[in-house]
Parts: sequence; structure tokens; C-alpha cells
Amino acid sequence: MNNNQDFVQWFRSAAPYIKAHRKKTFVILISDEVIDSDRFVGLVHDIALLNHLGIKLVLLHGSRRKIDAHLATHNITTEFNRGVRISDKDSLAYIIQAINEVKTHLESQLSMGLPNTPMSGSEISLVSGNFVTGMPLGVIDGIDMQHSGKVRTINHQVINDLLDQNHIILMSNIGYSRTGEIFNLPAEELATETAKALAADKLVFVQLSHGNSAQADTLSTADCSKLIQQADTADHLKALLQKAIDAIQSKVRRVHIIDQQVDGGLLLELFTRDGYGTMITNLFYEGIRTASIDDVGGILRLIEPLESTGRLVERSREQLELEIAHFHVIDKDGMIIACVACIPESQNDIAEVACLAVHDDYQGSGFGKQLLQVAEHAALKQNINQLYSLTTRTSHWFIENGFVETSITALPESKQALYNKNRRSKIMIKQI
Repeated sequence: MNNNQDFVQWFRSAAPYIKAHRKKTFVILISDEVIDSDRFVGLVHDIALLNHLGIKLVLLHGSRRKIDAHLATHNITTEFNRGVRISDKDSLAYIIQAINEVKTHLESQLSMGLPNTPMSGSEISLVSGNFVTGMPLGVIDGIDMQHSGKVRTINHQVINDLLDQNHIILMSNIGYSRTGEIFNLPAEELATETAKALAADKLVFVQLSHGNSAQADTLSTADCSKLIQQADTADHLKALLQKAIDAIQSKVRRVHIIDQQVDGGLLLELFTRDGYGTMITNLFYEGIRTASIDDVGGILRLIEPLESTGRLVERSREQLELEIAHFHVIDKDGMIIACVACIPESQNDIAEVACLAVHDDYQGSGFGKQLLQVAEHAALKQNINQLYSLTTRTSHWFIENGFVETSITALPESKQALYNKNRRSKIMIKQI
């Protein structure tokens, strides 16, 4: 009975994530070290499950280890410049052979359908093609990178059309130029550029970290920048963090770095409250900061016009002073131009997004959405994965940002008792 109850509770807790991820686009890069490990079969099963749950998947794979092995077999040595292999004419054929070998192995695993396995009856449709136009890296530091390339364009329209037909897209780190040349592309760059071109909801790096993971459950882009500057951060992790910043600043919603040392790490990250890997989100406006007691006057001046028109619930100076630790503000030249509060409920695994306000002169700047991300980030740091807000005028904005309208029974009991029925605020809730 206990096992049954645990299963039911787990399934219920995963349901909001299943709903939230459905029809979203995920770009997933799998390192070839993971592909060569005993964790790969479980990962394949998990990818099949994501497909069946209606998630649009673009898969990419790394090839460095396999390329190293092929070149060593033929006694060919290649050099690296700034972490990128110099792919010369003599090594190119073996590089292509190694990349295709990894791709073929991945295709074979995703084609499994044995009875009594998670892949039974999966019938996954896997599509690959020349979606990528490459171009030469050229000469860097006086060194001709030859057939080492970078992404020129991604045929995102064709990829999106195929994703809409429930195909999984498989991409290898090869690009073809308009003159018919072949280029070896860095897999991390290709994954990032693909996620950017598709405006993907998630970019996921699946790797074996060997202790070189980011450690933190959640990082902002500012946190990533600080880690990149630290001397003790591994070079490979620095590269991933830089790609994460690049992707998020190009409107990829979230980046995840997952260590596949634990079987099911991908599912744990996507469908559990605490996650498993490191999630990176966008908090990029430099004027955003935690509020202090000295900001109470500025917040009052900002919200008083909104309170007078009934758009915000009135807050006294005393109440603001008590809640100030939960506030973030945007400070521009010493003036508070926007604010938000993320107030946790002490007896419930939920927090209120309150007092979200942007000065009239800065409406349409995107500050409201950024502050909502700040609130989400603050909640996640406290292991809270559910937000609610009460609104009379902006319910559509909240819906556009992932909230759904619900009833008063979804509120904590303490908040239900304080609910002002005369105000008739709509109750919005979001899983994060």
C-alpha cells in the first residue's frame, strides 16, 4: 500500500510538469562519453518517454572521444587551438567516419522496440538531414583552422515543420557550405545555435561531469559570468556556461546542465520539484537588485498611483518594512522604476508574486517579465516550485507568462481567510 501511495503522490507531483512541457521544444546535446557509458540505454528510454509525452525533441551528439579513437588507430595526430580541433585534409575523412559511427549507434538505440522494455512499441520517427550550413573558422591566432567550422545558418523552418509532425530531429556536428565543403563543427556551438534558431524552450547539455559540474541547482546569467571568471572553474564548464549565457540572451528560456552519473537524471531535472542538474535562467538587467529598508519610500512612490486606481492592494509603510526582505527592485539612476515581491507561505510549498509594478515611463520595456523571472528564481532558491498571484486587471499578462486561472481553494488556508470577495481578484497560479 505504501508503495502504491508513493507512486500516486509522485505521479500527481509530476503532472504539472507533464502539462507544462507538452508541445515545447527541447534541444538536447548528449556527450559521446555518455553515449559510450552504461547510462546511455536508460537515457534512450527517457528520450522515448519525452517524445511520447508530446515534447518536441532535437537531439545532437558529441563525437570528440570517437574522433580521438579513430585518429589514433590511423596514427594521425591533430592539434587544438582555443579548445577546437584543427581538422586538416588528412584527418577529415576519419573525423567524418567517427561522427557517422556515433550517429548510427544513436539511431540504432532509438529504433529499439523489444517487448518488456520501456522502448516496447515506441515507433519513434527519427529524421536527420543537411539542416546546417557551415562556414570556415578561418585563421585564428595565425593558425589556419582548415576544415574546422562554425554555424552559418540553421534551417529552422524545416526543422519546426518536422517537429510539428512528431518526428525527433537528429543532428550531427557536421556542416556543409554552399560550395560543397564539409566542416567539423563544435557540438556545443551547434546545439546552442540550433536552440537559438528554434527559440527553444530548453537547451539541455547531458554529460558525465567527473566533478566538473556547476553544483548549484539554479544559476542566473550573472552567476554564470562570475563562475567563468573564477580560476578554479573547469575549462569545459566555462565553455558550457558561456553557451548558456549566449542562448538565454537570445530568448532560449532555460538551459540545463545534467550529469548522467545517476540513471534518470534527465527525468529528475524535468519532472521533479528539486530537479537534479543545474538550471540557468535569465536575470540580465543590471539594475535589478534585492531591496533594502532604504527603498521603502521609493517603492511607495511607485505603487501609490496603482493603489489609488485599485490595480494593486494597498500596502502601508509598516507592512512594506516587514516584507522588504522579499522585494526586488529595478533602480535606474537612484529611482525605483519597478518592483516585485516573492512572499513564501510558511506552512505551504507556495509563494505569492505580489506588488509587481513598473513605472508608466517604462511600460513595454520587458521589465515586468524580467521581475517575474526574478520572483521565480527567488522561489526556486527556497525549494518552492509553485507561485500564485491575485490580479484584477492583468490576468491576460499572467496567462501569457505561464499562469493559469484557478479557484480560491488553490490558495493557502491563511490566504483564503484574507481574500477580499468585494475586490473579486482573479487567482492565478504557475508551476515553475
